[in-house]
Amino acid sequence: MRHCPPRVPGGMILLGLLSLLAIAPLLAQAPTPVKTSSIERLTHLAKLWGTVRYLHPWLAYKEIDWDAALVQAIPKVRGASTAEQYAAAVQGMLDALGDPVTRVQAVPHGGPEAEDHTGPIAQWLEPGVLSLYLRPNSARTFDELTGKLAPARAEIPKAKAVIVDVRGMAGERFYPKYLLAAIEGLLVSRPATAPVQRYLVHSGYRTQLPGGSGSYSTGFMSLLPDSFTGGDGPAPQRVVFLVNADTAIPPLAAALQASGQGAIVAEGKISEEGLVQQRTVALGEGFEALVRTTEIEPAPGWPGVHADVEAAPSEGEAAALRLARDGWPAPRPSSPRPSSPVMPSPGEEGDQQGRSNPAPLPQPAWHPDKRYEEMTDPSLEYRLLAVFRIWNVFHYFYPYLHLIGDWDAVLPEFIARMEEVKDGREYALAIAEMATHTGDGHTSVTGNPTLDRFYGETSAPVAIRWIEGAWVVTTLADDQAPGLEVGDVVLTVDGEPVAVREGLLRRYLAASTEAGLRRKIADRLLSGPKGSTVSLTVRGRDDRVKKVDLKRQPWTPKLAGETVRLLPGNLGYVDLNRLTVEEIDGMFERLKETRGIVFDMRGYPQGTGWFIAPRLNVRGARYGALFSRRLVSAETPEREQTSVSFSQPIETTDSWIYKGKTVLLIDERTVSQSEHLGLFFEAAAGTKFVGTPTAGANGDITFFSVPGIASFRFGGHEVRHADGRQLQRIGLVPDVLVAPTLRGIRAGKDEVLERGIEVLTRELAAQGAAGSPAERAGGSGTGGGTSSY
Repeated sequence: MRHCPPRVPGGMILLGLLSLLAIAPLLAQAPTPVKTSSIERLTHLAKLWGTVRYLHPWLAYKEIDWDAALVQAIPKVRGASTAEQYAAAVQGMLDALGDPVTRVQAVPHGGPEAEDHTGPIAQWLEPGVLSLYLRPNSARTFDELTGKLAPARAEIPKAKAVIVDVRGMAGERFYPKYLLAAIEGLLVSRPATAPVQRYLVHSGYRTQLPGGSGSYSTGFMSLLPDSFTGGDGPAPQRVVFLVNADTAIPPLAAALQASGQGAIVAEGKISEEGLVQQRTVALGEGFEALVRTTEIEPAPGWPGVHADVEAAPSEGEAAALRLARDGWPAPRPSSPRPSSPVMPSPGEEGDQQGRSNPAPLPQPAWHPDKRYEEMTDPSLEYRLLAVFRIWNVFHYFYPYLHLIGDWDAVLPEFIARMEEVKDGREYALAIAEMATHTGDGHTSVTGNPTLDRFYGETSAPVAIRWIEGAWVVTTLADDQAPGLEVGDVVLTVDGEPVAVREGLLRRYLAASTEAGLRRKIADRLLSGPKGSTVSLTVRGRDDRVKKVDLKRQPWTPKLAGETVRLLPGNLGYVDLNRLTVEEIDGMFERLKETRGIVFDMRGYPQGTGWFIAPRLNVRGARYGALFSRRLVSAETPEREQTSVSFSQPIETTDSWIYKGKTVLLIDERTVSQSEHLGLFFEAAAGTKFVGTPTAGANGDITFFSVPGIASFRFGGHEVRHADGRQLQRIGLVPDVLVAPTLRGIRAGKDEVLERGIEVLTRELAAQGAAGSPAERAGGSGTGGGTSSY
């Protein structure tokens, strides 16, 4: 069945069901074709393909090449000249599943409304056999139905057999489960249980490649089934459900059938479609697809939803009466089925007599998607597979989808782009450009030769940053950059204005903020082939323009000064870029007598934040950050983001707590774990941030691949401040804003550090710096309060 309707007041339930739920006409009754572009059709196909990929349970254990099904369908969809041919091409893709429940159908249209059933709900067909009329037109409101059921309740205990007529009507589909709720206890002679159903649950996006950090998972959820018990009075010996293809099989009917208390007479073919859940995916042009999202777990002695008797529409009532009057054979003892890995197809001929036990469902196993690394120049079908994968992964699993904007518009845009791509280079660049629409600094595409060359394989032996509207040299490798000085402004790179190269990189680099984008550009602006020469034109401190040629080669900047050192005014300094976990205790011992500490986080830490924060936790904070990740399953509404959330704790410590004041130096190089460290320091000690906004990209990363692109990375967790404030696309916001200046860099000053020291000194002055350093180290001092600067 499709998703159950929302719960509404009782008087509205039946009316809503009868008016909103309609049966789908047969495919052969399709409407007149509507002229639609290939791009629109492929857009619908992409969404259907993704729905099946992440929600259909069979893909977790059956050998189904879902990629190949798509690749084979794409040319047929593109070449379809009519709506019917288009629908047939889509059905061809779904046929790879071998699942009759997952199929294309014409969009249901409301037919003529049936006349109200004016007679009573309960009617005696012959002595001992009672018929209950629970078809869609049995009542128009819940109150009316309740009134009609009152006399029926009194008649049921008198019956030896009951026929429950829950046939749907042309143009309508309804849920008799809800109509039966008021009387189901009267129909049960001994406890019975409905079939167990299970469905896939994705807790975040389980990484397809090594290296992910989020503990994301995929597994099955088995639902506790409905159970039915009888009342204190007598109950019918036999219950026969009269259904047709329009009927959503009630769980009670399956429960009674499985326990031998009930039977099902079907007018025509029925399947488990009436019992399992389905998701509807629009295809346009008068068609839609139904996708199975749950499956029934086999039960001993019961082969799944089936008709005990199949009858023609004109013979259904008579067949039901025969079963009600005469009964049916009791099921024989069953034995395990050794062959088929799944239970028999729903609607199989015959009844329970002699049926063997269905085998249990196969054990699911995790299988990553095919990588297609060899495809440096994929065909159109595989280029579209790449677009479909990317769009669906972010649609279902990206925790910041609400910040992207119109992600739906990205899909047809890049479908169209892939139809225009001429070679592998254009393909790779288009994939990189699609990635930028995520607006996530954690998003990157790697492992493609074209992109490696485009971004540059090796950097020049200098570091640059965006300062006062220009790209400025900030660090030089020893003896590897002759002719350059710190503070030189880069004007051209390999004969082109630096803005040209910057503009190209902007088009193909994903970032959360402008600051974060500048950081990524700085890392690549001077890069090129390994061992090549980069020619620069720069303007020096005397405004003289000069040309410099440098060999591109690997290098590591050497940071000056000690990792941990004392500053004037009895302050401490810690370079968190270099400090290791093993050095934390020594750091605190060395700085235990200081009044305050400047922590420098203008870069990336060594995993120290989680261990330092407990030693700073003067606030007694329990949590350092809030996390959430997408929860995707059959129970997740299509247009709603459902998440699992948790608070990340600040661990306790047996060591003494530092009570001095603290500041954290930040800038655009502060990203991800660096920002996370800032969240913990803020929660634990009210640490002040000094510098410029950070990159605004946090959340454990996870990976997948697309044809020709070995690795596609993104952030799978949403991370917020401990008090719930947004971090992504904002970053850590400085309490005191200060940025380097060209003059300061040329003078060899660290203006951000200087301001950090100034802020710390003023904080201490305002606080009064009460208590001796020894008292603070022992945990009884009063330094390091929580007042604001």
